Amino acid sequence: MKKNYSNKKRRYQRYFLFAAALISLVILINIGLIYAQETGGSSKIKKGDLLVKIARGTGDLNVSAPSAFAVDSAENILICDSGAQKVLRINASDKSISKCFSFGKTAIGANYVSDMAVSNSGFIYLADAEKNLIYKFAGDGKLMGALGLKGEKKLIKKIKYIFTDRSSNLVAIDALDHKISIFGEDMKLTEEIRIPLSKMIFSYVCGSDDSNCVYISSLKDNTFSVMNANNTEKPVFSQKCSPEHKDAIIADCHIIGFDKKNNAYVKAYLVDKNGKEVAHYLVKFDNEKYNYTKIPIASGKDKHDIKILKPFVVLSENIVLSYESDENGFKLITYKF
Repeated sequence: MKKNYSNKKRRYQRYFLFAAALISLVILINIGLIYAQETGGSSKIKKGDLLVKIARGTGDLNVSAPSAFAVDSAENILICDSGAQKVLRINASDKSISKCFSFGKTAIGANYVSDMAVSNSGFIYLADAEKNLIYKFAGDGKLMGALGLKGEKKLIKKIKYIFTDRSSNLVAIDALDHKISIFGEDMKLTEEIRIPLSKMIFSYVCGSDDSNCVYISSLKDNTFSVMNANNTEKPVFSQKCSPEHKDAIIADCHIIGFDKKNNAYVKAYLVDKNGKEVAHYLVKFDNEKYNYTKIPIASGKDKHDIKILKPFVVLSENIVLSYESDENGFKLITYKF
């Protein structure tokens, strides 16, 4: 009896030591994130490198009024042209352009598509801004159905952004109802995460790492924080302005997304006390080294006549995709860290 008790005691001690080690590891990881240090970077403003230019027009390989773009698992770029009701695909390697499908004769019709997402399983999702529904398409353009309805009841009041996680779930941000809705590949609602109303200014641009946690960002007391949407009280990362901008105000800061190594990419916009622009940055937070690198970019004012809801998307590790446009063409540009 005494021997059994001793064995059980030693076993519990081993469990306790393992749990303590695990907790310590989690604490160290969080401390490393919260106190990440700046490394590298440049003070010279980067203009971005031209990847491809698509001519304006009504032809199959032209664009009329692009409204959203996204990147698939093979790092192809997809563009939704709301003006011509079609989706184009650009191969980032050889820069070839092809037409995926037209959606003008589907339930979307001529409605404005405010955002798009592509799952790892190859499905393309288009957010109908007028109906507040999300339509799921196969890669060949076959309409699979609509997300956001339960019977006659709409589940989303106002679609702000959509994206997919690593398990190909569709995540939608509801700007009016302050919630995140998650749909499985069967298009059924699986989870809702409520975002608490508070003095924080939440950025509803979200990202998901390979743990499928949904992260959001916020601004409070001139501090940018990233947190798990299920636990907004405990940021996993917080950052104030760099020393060279100690008197600046963070006017806008949000997560762009994650690469395949779970490095996070962020856009930051700083102003002075009079509201004049001080700096505009893209920032990469390294998941392994617990440091960050930032590159200054132009503000983007007057660089294009088309306004896209998500002007930056992670293309691959160390590369962020954006765009410029004028009356002659639509340019995809890249920023490299």
